[in-house]
Amino acid sequence: MKENPADQPIRERLEPGHISVEGFLGTDNRPIADIVAADTGVVEAEGFTVEQLGDFLEKLHVTGDGGWESRVPMYDGKISVRSDETLGQISCPFACGTSCHKAIITVKDADGEDLLKFTPLDAHLISAHGFFEGLGSAYRIDPNELLALYRLCEGGE
Repeated sequence: MKENPADQPIRERLEPGHISVEGFLGTDNRPIADIVAADTGVVEAEGFTVEQLGDFLEKLHVTGDGGWESRVPMYDGKISVRSDETLGQISCPFACGTSCHKAIITVKDADGEDLLKFTPLDAHLISAHGFFEGLGSAYRIDPNELLALYRLCEGGE
């Protein structure tokens, strides 16, 4: 599918150097609508919503923020989260008016292995826009990996 001309300003804000140095698209040249449709399709096919997953990430984010840059155990020790803050805010590239503080949240399993790395903005992008970032993006969240983490923590089939 060809990019919708109405999405061109969004695409520009998603590219490197506009809102973030690395951008949000990685090596993904698909139209934004196709990126969103593919990822939300994976989530919906499993019986979940992007809002559920975005809310789950926000819960991890808030818990991590409360740890003051220390690991915080969650879900009876199945995982731990840590939020490492940087100064400043970052605006949503979809120009919806949302801005988030800058941080990197890491999620580890009980053995200390990395499960996921995301930003507060990622929780919003997924919940509000169904956008998991483009393939090859530094902070792309694979919907299947997020679903597996959600199931580990929250249960659900």
